[in-house]
Amino acid sequence: MTNSGEVGRLTLDADDEAALLRPLGFAEGAGLPLALWADLARALSGHPWTAQDVSRYRNQAGELLVETQTRAGAAYRLRAPGDRSDERRTQQAITSALLAAVPVNGADGRPDWPAAAPYIVDHLAAHAAEAGVLDELLEDAEYLVHAAPRGLLRAVNIPGSAQGRVRRSIYRASVHLHATAGLPERRDILAVDAARHGETGLAGELSRGRPWSPRWATGSMVHPALRFTRTGLGVDAAACTVIDGRPHAVTGCYDSSVRVWDMTDGTERLVITEDDGVYALDCTEIDGRPHVVTGTCSGGLRVWDLDTGAERFALKGHKGWIRAVGCTVIDGRPHAVTAGEDCLVRVWDLVDGSERARMPGHTDEVRAVAFAEVTGRSVAVTGGYDDTVRLWDLEDGVERAVLTGHTSAVYSVSCTVIDGIPHAVTGSGGERTARVWCLTDGSERAALGGHTSWMSAVRCVDLGGRPHVLTAGDDCTVRVWDLTENTERAVLAGHQGYPDVLACTEIDGRPYAVSGGHSSSPRVWDLNDITLPVARRGHTGTVQGAGLVTIDGRPHAVTGGDTTVRVWDLADGTERRTLSHGHRVEALACTTVDGSPCAAVGGCCGAARVWDLAAGTERRNLPGPDHQVQTVAWTDVKGRPHAVTSDSDRTVRVWSLDEDSEHPLLTDRTRSAVRAMESVTVDGHPHLLTGGEDGALRLWKLTGKSRRISSTIHTGHYWIRALAITALDGRPHALTVGGNDTAVQLWDLADGSLRSTLAQHRSAVVAVTCTTRDDRTEAVTLDSSGALHVWDLATARLRERIALPARAQCVTVVGPDLVIGMGDDIVVLDRNL
Repeated sequence: MTNSGEVGRLTLDADDEAALLRPLGFAEGAGLPLALWADLARALSGHPWTAQDVSRYRNQAGELLVETQTRAGAAYRLRAPGDRSDERRTQQAITSALLAAVPVNGADGRPDWPAAAPYIVDHLAAHAAEAGVLDELLEDAEYLVHAAPRGLLRAVNIPGSAQGRVRRSIYRASVHLHATAGLPERRDILAVDAARHGETGLAGELSRGRPWSPRWATGSMVHPALRFTRTGLGVDAAACTVIDGRPHAVTGCYDSSVRVWDMTDGTERLVITEDDGVYALDCTEIDGRPHVVTGTCSGGLRVWDLDTGAERFALKGHKGWIRAVGCTVIDGRPHAVTAGEDCLVRVWDLVDGSERARMPGHTDEVRAVAFAEVTGRSVAVTGGYDDTVRLWDLEDGVERAVLTGHTSAVYSVSCTVIDGIPHAVTGSGGERTARVWCLTDGSERAALGGHTSWMSAVRCVDLGGRPHVLTAGDDCTVRVWDLTENTERAVLAGHQGYPDVLACTEIDGRPYAVSGGHSSSPRVWDLNDITLPVARRGHTGTVQGAGLVTIDGRPHAVTGGDTTVRVWDLADGTERRTLSHGHRVEALACTTVDGSPCAAVGGCCGAARVWDLAAGTERRNLPGPDHQVQTVAWTDVKGRPHAVTSDSDRTVRVWSLDEDSEHPLLTDRTRSAVRAMESVTVDGHPHLLTGGEDGALRLWKLTGKSRRISSTIHTGHYWIRALAITALDGRPHALTVGGNDTAVQLWDLADGSLRSTLAQHRSAVVAVTCTTRDDRTEAVTLDSSGALHVWDLATARLRERIALPARAQCVTVVGPDLVIGMGDDIVVLDRNL
């Protein structure tokens, strides 16, 4: 290279020019800024190019380049694809050069990611993934916090080493939340997710500078197969297709929208607006272009071009709600089979929109359709509210078989081949099992039972050359079954709301699934990763209550959820004991009775018990009518602890543990159901404070077998969801949470006055507790957005806000720690000093 006589111009030979252009051939996004272009040119060629050299060359090679203005200034890329030979080695050199360009923090010698160039923040992950070194980069906790989420998500979804699987899973677990959060909130969310994966060391690094750090957590709701969760409304129908060579999901919703989004990162490509809620759809190709057929709750049936969003035509004929849409090929032409509230199954030619067949037979609403080939003929398999599964010949429209055995409506049908024989798998709305049917003789081959509630959806998929089926249920899980052995291979948890929609496809040769529901955001799963080791399990249902006890001199957390009560060593999260309550646990309260730690537990179906937590035995059964026990508490009567239960029939019962009786010491029918209770001392005497569905606080003085309501406070809440007791200025106070209110009220129980309101919550408050720190009384609240708040009660000032990765429903103070029930998981937070 030499300078020419023209000022600012370089004389380059072909090798020099190729060396300067080569970095741009690997540029991501809008391209490389000038300074990084020079850095990479030096790294790839070994020649000491300067930024001035690159700037001069830019001026003379304008026709080869595309210049784009970004937030960091001009960026450059090639107008045509460049040389990408020896890609792995080149990407390794690029990654090393980009890392070297990150400033170093003088205090600890670590990369100063906040000071890194925007291109590095946005695109380093893509280069590292192509170089095969992304997993090493993910070891840096600060990089996880500061990297651009969209770019990093795409990179971590590229299969990597076994070493990096946990870090990748941690990042993906709640990326739908932390991607748009501020840096402090992103730290909180990633730290809790690290603890849920058992990576407590990483959790501590991520929590640096934050007020709280996770000590440990359970991981019932995380799974390494999750790729991402898409935020927004739930989904009522879903299918997969390919647009411009990329896999896309097409989802329908009750809000009349049909959304088309990229399955690699959730980017929305297109929104189609229907005339009513979309509850059924499927995709197909017509004239070589991707299309979707949508069915609405008002009977609309339309075909849409997914490239343009234009309506191709409407299919008219159905009356009432369309519940099932499926696409197939008949005689080489794309067809749709549709059904719904009018009990008719219709077949449509999607090239010209004509109705090819109309097939009556179902005696009630049809909910599902799938396709198979039986004895060489194409058939549709349908299921509906008449509890039957029916086979229809698509060539002549004749009903071939009726399969009976379900005892409730058939909600979902999917077909596959097992041992060379066509089969259908069906799910029923009132059953907990999926049934597998042989379609050649109509026999039931197997029943797949594992869900703890009713089945809502099924979808067949091939995994590793073997037929499998995904099932979704009201227990908020998706389960994967091997249909050759009829065994359960995996449980995919994490939905907060039950999934009733499933769809499957392939991405780069790997099987993927989309799951979601009316009240559950869609999730994307890589089914190749379903058998990877999962984090520590705990509850398999929502944790409804938490308490503290001491066993063998060590503090233990007690949690109630699903149908169990679990006892955890607070120091390290070791599960010490699991007690089977027998029914779904709704409420829990702990105390010490005669030196033994005890828990009063209430559940559905009137089940209430007192457990000795050290011995692991039932100390007392608290029999009652078959009504849900909504809340439990402990109170003092004549110096002895008594259990108190309140159920949905508005009855409060006080139980003595000293009397072996089937009857409570006191039974009182209240004006409205009691939803929250706490023991409190007023004027030196023990009382029971209750909060009811009429929004009133009532203070009860219990004496022997009688009671007296000493005061009533009308809070203004529509109903009281939760309450907590504390003392301020030596006077008893109560914090109340009302219905869907976004504010918490603080009441002086001595005179019934409202002292203050805690009003900076972003959504409805669901739980409250109190603690004391540094002679300061604090309240801890949870709202439904997944945020934890810490308040100074003396001033009613918000001191701290901590973001959680999922909605939480209960919190309790355990010494300096917080124990949180977050969905099915338990999170223990330590205060950072």
